[in-house]
Amino acid sequence: MKKKIIFFLLIFLTLSLKNSYTKELSNNVVVSINNEIITELDISKEMNFIKFIKKSENTKKLSEYKTEATNALIDRKIKNIETNNLKVLVSEKEVDISLYNYLAGQNIKIEDLNTFYKAHEIEDDYLKNIIKIDMQWSQMIRGIYENRINVNLTEVNKELQKESQNTSENQKLKEQLIMTEQNILLNKFAASHLEKSKKKYLIKFL
Repeated sequence: MKKKIIFFLLIFLTLSLKNSYTKELSNNVVVSINNEIITELDISKEMNFIKFIKKSENTKKLSEYKTEATNALIDRKIKNIETNNLKVLVSEKEVDISLYNYLAGQNIKIEDLNTFYKAHEIEDDYLKNIIKIDMQWSQMIRGIYENRINVNLTEVNKELQKESQNTSENQKLKEQLIMTEQNILLNKFAASHLEKSKKKYLIKFL
């Protein structure tokens, strides 16, 4: 009986030490951005999330995943700080619609997403928060650069001339082409604004 008790105590102590070590390791700060931090646990979650979303890229090296996850988290922290400073808001309904459209576009079932969260001990609003921050960032960028989004209508009209469609179809196509060009410009502004924003903050790799 005593041997059994000792055996179970040893197992309990081993598991406790292992969990303690894992928790300590996971909470180590890897990057600091002013008063914000990114831990090993944050990077681990982001790596698993990237692997889940980009199933076709599971052949990447671990170091490549880690770099991608770290950069994504830094960008997200900066976006969140900037949009919070300007008090940029989006409604929960808009976020939910975007989440639904994103999952549909990626051909991911909500059940599979929830199973993934449980398996990797990730918050069940992880993707929703990512989408929310990206939406706030896009809204901020559009507000700042809206007056500089000048689409080259000459090029748009050239594209329209290549199409043999009726007037109503041409109008729809023109609207689509203009929207596409606007999004391209906004993405360029967003990328350059993010790089400028990074220079405002002290980013330390620890």
